[in-house]
Amino acid sequence: MISKKINSILLINPQNTIAADSIRRIAIPLGLLYIGAALKGNGFKVTIIDSTCEGYFNTAENNGYITYGLSEKELFEKIKAVSPDLVGIQSMFSAHQENALAVSRMVKRINPAVPVVLGGVHPSLEPEKTLFNDSVDFVIMGEGETRLPRLLSMLNQGKVEFDFDGIAYKHCGKIIVNPMENRISDLDSIPFPAWDLIDMEKYIVIGIPYAPFARRDRVSHVMTSRGCPFNCVFCSTVNFWGRKFRARSVKNIIQEIDVLVNKYGINEIQFMDDNMTIDRNRAMELFSCLKRYNLVWCTPHGIMAKTLDKEMIELMADSGAYQLAIGIESASRRVLQEIIHKSVPEKEEIKELIRVCHENKIQMHGLFSLGYPGETKEEIMETLQYPFDTGFDSVSFFIANPMPGSELQTLCQKKGYLPENGLKMDVKSAEIVIPEDSPDFVISRKELVDLVDKKTHEFNEFSKKRNPKAWEEKFQFFLRKYSNQEELIKGRVT
Repeated sequence: MISKKINSILLINPQNTIAADSIRRIAIPLGLLYIGAALKGNGFKVTIIDSTCEGYFNTAENNGYITYGLSEKELFEKIKAVSPDLVGIQSMFSAHQENALAVSRMVKRINPAVPVVLGGVHPSLEPEKTLFNDSVDFVIMGEGETRLPRLLSMLNQGKVEFDFDGIAYKHCGKIIVNPMENRISDLDSIPFPAWDLIDMEKYIVIGIPYAPFARRDRVSHVMTSRGCPFNCVFCSTVNFWGRKFRARSVKNIIQEIDVLVNKYGINEIQFMDDNMTIDRNRAMELFSCLKRYNLVWCTPHGIMAKTLDKEMIELMADSGAYQLAIGIESASRRVLQEIIHKSVPEKEEIKELIRVCHENKIQMHGLFSLGYPGETKEEIMETLQYPFDTGFDSVSFFIANPMPGSELQTLCQKKGYLPENGLKMDVKSAEIVIPEDSPDFVISRKELVDLVDKKTHEFNEFSKKRNPKAWEEKFQFFLRKYSNQEELIKGRVT
């Protein structure tokens, strides 16, 4: 039972750990800002510590990885200074989980009586494993805007058992998991992100947002929809957001953009949706409304190629689009249909889409994934060649990774292809361990990583020589600010 009434809530975004040859991005923590807004609306005092931003220039390299964010001492002192009644820690993706757990242990060292809540994709998909840690008291599964206020209300009523869905907790020595059943159907009902809880200028001064090669100097992120009706084998977030596509109204989105433009001087938007154009009428209405602003925008997470056509691309260009990312995944129709389970237009159709985008001064970034069990070496090589033949301006080759909650993880578990020492859970490492005597074996993990690195560098050099003006346009803003990181733009980044 909680010994005191909970009023002061501290939300923490932990340090970030990435491959050492990656660009250290600094995205506005939308998830925490949404939850912060919901908590404020329910009368709670809220503080956010975004370790990655506040300690951006603190870095430590270890075994090919780099960790950046507040030092342990700095974060310890900040938590003590806030003296919260409850701490919520974000672990949005699996690669963040160890850093999130380190923060939970720190909170308990400061005050063992302070309840610790973890949320995000990874704890939502592995709540029991998360709660095996003594430093974690609760896991909020899925969307936290309604669940966390409800948990706090019940704690303040002295409750020790919780009857709503999407909560996992400890009671009488047992772990109780109430699975996710409901998701927020009316996204317009969610308050706008609580930007006042962070120092927006810090993110703008650092200037390396989620899509790091921005075209303007004041960038923010906007999410206009949640949920995905598709079933890609590699995806774990679909189990977090749900399979039903849910969209905010255009009016609601424009109201948010008005605040970003008029209060914070934002001049570039990065739309963080997975399926921004799946509802064609809504997308066209949004792009039409964006024309009233002097904004530029891009889609870092990608857009489904089959939703695009000439009319939409022209309207996108008129409204400020400068780059679209599209998920091709594989050059092989067999791999797409039998392994990945994704519908992608034929190669000639993709070439035509790219041509129309270039005609409208929109650059195209291709997203590919490879290294699946059952994929042949010939199919891997075909995928690596695909962007050379189609006209993409830039490319990301991701190595298939069996993320928790994905169909790919289930497949690898059944076949015994998961590493014994745990997953690194990034998309630069080859984490699927296929024995050489298996019919699925076609290439060693080291050879796969080396091949992907080699072809990425080759493509970036090829793209630069093919169209030097477009290459300079893509990278000039970044290089003006971070000229000492030129080598990083040759790697696997958007």
